[in-house]
Amino acid sequence: MDKKITVTGKGAIHVVPDITRLEVTIATLHETYSDAYEMAKKNLTSMVKILEYNNKPGSLAKTVSMDIIEHEYSVKDAKGYHAYYEKDGYELHQKIKIDLGIDNVLVNKIVRGVGKFIEEAQIKIGHTVQDPRPYQLKMLERAVKDAKEKAKIMASALGCSLQDVFSINYSDTNIHVYSQARNIHSTAEAKASTPEGLDITPEDLVISDEVTVEWTIENKQSE
Repeated sequence: MDKKITVTGKGAIHVVPDITRLEVTIATLHETYSDAYEMAKKNLTSMVKILEYNNKPGSLAKTVSMDIIEHEYSVKDAKGYHAYYEKDGYELHQKIKIDLGIDNVLVNKIVRGVGKFIEEAQIKIGHTVQDPRPYQLKMLERAVKDAKEKAKIMASALGCSLQDVFSINYSDTNIHVYSQARNIHSTAEAKASTPEGLDITPEDLVISDEVTVEWTIENKQSE
């Protein structure tokens, strides 16, 4: 029976962000489903206009999620305990994503526009990269090299040498290349935003991946 050694290699890489990501989240209550749906369309239209006013294509505004659910409130009995739920309208939950370059002045203009034209908006500001694929491949290369270096050391310590690769186990997961920078909790805060307040220098992102490789090994004496 062939003797084998299994090693998991890890590869990490520093990534310089080139994208500022705005995630605009809206939660509003409406009397009817139709009212909530119309508000969702109005919010997206407003976001498109804000972008176009700032010389950016409206297509940058992407709807990440949009959900309309019945809203209920708790009705209490004479003793103040919960008795039952009563429906009183429909709640809109909407999230719109906008990816921009690293430009605090532009980001501030968009943030102020959201505060002025979109009701009940909250904004998350973070940083990512436009194309993570090259970094993922570089991480994978480093992970394989790391596994091989570790395996050589382990085999040598056992008085053996590495032979053929027997198997490789790698799960191509979606690497999350993102860092949170700032939360804006209300439209009032958004309208008061300034370029200086958003003068955020994004730090390098550290991302990692791993791969498990199995080799056959032989005693050095038998080589």
